[in-house]
Amino acid sequence: MIYIINDNSKQNNYESYHLKDKIRISFEVFPPQDSKSEEQLLRSVCLLNQFNPDFFSVTNSIYAKNRDKTFFIVQKIRSLTKVNVFAHFTTIGLNKLEIQNIALKYWSYGIKHIIALRGDLPDQYSQKIIYANDLIKLLQSINNFEILVAAYPELHPESCNIQEDLINLKNKADLGVKKAITQFFFSIEKFLRFRDNCIDIGLPITIIPGILPILNVNQLKKFSRLTNVYIPKWIFSAFDEYKDDLSQCIDLSVRIAVNLIVGLYNEGVTNFHLYTLNQSTLSVKICHKLGLI
Repeated sequence: MIYIINDNSKQNNYESYHLKDKIRISFEVFPPQDSKSEEQLLRSVCLLNQFNPDFFSVTNSIYAKNRDKTFFIVQKIRSLTKVNVFAHFTTIGLNKLEIQNIALKYWSYGIKHIIALRGDLPDQYSQKIIYANDLIKLLQSINNFEILVAAYPELHPESCNIQEDLINLKNKADLGVKKAITQFFFSIEKFLRFRDNCIDIGLPITIIPGILPILNVNQLKKFSRLTNVYIPKWIFSAFDEYKDDLSQCIDLSVRIAVNLIVGLYNEGVTNFHLYTLNQSTLSVKICHKLGLI
């Protein structure tokens, strides 16, 4: 079956769905840079919490000066909600002892949910690279963390081919990892092909689609340059047409995300992860359109 996530741009009152108790949603946020942004983030968390999310996740910086911010934001979100909060854990810039110390600290404070990542390599990085597989083993040597990992339906930027990505993901599954969150994408077919490839090699892992609501087209163009993600040309054309109409842009962004989620739900997918970029507006509208409250 071929899916076309098209631009019904002249249609403002598009269909609402009733997917409450049929799908599970989760939300990613990042540590804010100042107190005002932090207040906004925590308000957003409270708004998003009404949709009974499966979990929140908090990203992590590879830079030492920002690394502790993940810990503090995870703790603040945990104080606001009863759902699990996953801390992103990147290894770039850390040695094994530092990783073990952070893991011990997390566990002692009740942070038992981790998204295990290597992190993006800085230019001219000279330290020994500790890969996600190594991080998973280190975490498991500390205690029984629940660990999620990343997956790439359209090829990791450093991979030679899809097979290499699949082998890397299978190695993580062989260590006991049961769920992976994908990089964002805009092609249902590419996700389904990736899921089929995982099934073909006997990969026993739940693939959670990562959905990126479009906040800023220039930002999206930047993301596309840094990744292998296919972005249909009509998306750029449609946002360019509405560049002076914020309401139309918001409506278009919501429609794209909702169509992705509904199309995947029709193919048996029931878990979704929204990359909020610390803005609740689009995520709230998407969840309302999906009928999650």
